Amino acid sequence: MTTVTHVHRWQIAPADRDNPGGLPSMTTEPKRYTTENPLKILSLGWGVQSWTLAAMAALGEIPKPHYAVHADTTHEMEKTYAHAKKWTPWLEERGIPVVTVQAPGKLVDIKEWLKPYKENSEGMLIPAFSKDLETGTMGQVRRQCTTRWKIAPLRRFARSIIGKTSESCVEMWMGISLDEWHRMRTADVQYIKNVYPLVDQRLNRAHCVAWLEEHGLDVPPKSACTFCPFHNKGHWKRMKQAGGPDWDEATAVDDVIRNKGKGDGTAFQLFIHASGLPLEEAVRIPEDYGAKQMEMEMPCDSGHCFV
Repeated sequence: MTTVTHVHRWQIAPADRDNPGGLPSMTTEPKRYTTENPLKILSLGWGVQSWTLAAMAALGEIPKPHYAVHADTTHEMEKTYAHAKKWTPWLEERGIPVVTVQAPGKLVDIKEWLKPYKENSEGMLIPAFSKDLETGTMGQVRRQCTTRWKIAPLRRFARSIIGKTSESCVEMWMGISLDEWHRMRTADVQYIKNVYPLVDQRLNRAHCVAWLEEHGLDVPPKSACTFCPFHNKGHWKRMKQAGGPDWDEATAVDDVIRNKGKGDGTAFQLFIHASGLPLEEAVRIPEDYGAKQMEMEMPCDSGHCFV
């Protein structure tokens, strides 16, 4: 996958023997952020809603956060990285510092997934579909990628800034719109308060698209990993029709994980697609039969990332 050359203002420390939690060293600066004066972080996924929030702040329609932080899974769509590369300077020129953070390499590196089940201490992080080879019964692996790839790096960054914590001393601005209200959550740590500006303003995704178009700003694609098992049928078909690095990565991951579940493929096999078939076989498009089909815009409706 092509990566984006973001301005990395902070280096987030990975977990190691001397730092088992992977937390960066706490700042020694005097405490600046409190319940009354919280650190404001916009969780910037570079999808429609979070990009709208960032642009609104940049143009002065809402207050500015202290930072817009992108937790990069390293597996986003090519168009998402291109959008981020184009618009990061625009945000920073307007007073929005953009920071990119990542989980430790062993958690996101696909090469780690090649290890046998017993040698992979992290297990299968994505919610792959499992197939019982004896009964054919389908199940699904517990999702850990959101926590490990997005939430944890964001929190490590916040902790590196605030030092000693206090109740609600961090506001985490979330790009969730009114039509996604069911994704709203209360943070499971006391020092973070999740805030939903789009919901507060009663704005849905269509409102966000209209606002971006009205202000002459690009409307980005849905932000998601190439191989996310929660992609719907329309999204998979569009990916296959487009081809290129995104589809190549998705099919490669699907192949790699096949025998990486418990039993190393002797009892269960893992798949990206809910059908329990290899991705290339599960996703059928007219082009597979020598025909062509008009492209239709059907936005991904998974809504499962960063809940």
